[in-house]
Amino acid sequence: EVSTRSVKEAAAAEQLRATTTTLDIPKGFDLWTPEEIADWLDTVEDDPKVSDADFYEAQQAVQRVLDGA
Repeated sequence: EVSTRSVKEAAAAEQLRATTTTLDIPKGFDLWTPEEIADWLDTVEDDPKVSDADFYEAQQAVQRVLDGA
């Protein structure tokens, strides 16, 4: 049985890959725990190479995943 959470996380990761240009989406991102995803988002926020638009996309994707958790 496939959980809806893992499907949402996989979709969020794919959407991020498709819509961001300065953001590196790690392999297995969709399998991470909510805490790991939140830690990653904190790191992304502090990365000067990540554009504001891509950080916003990452925030939205993480929020969608966590709301579905």
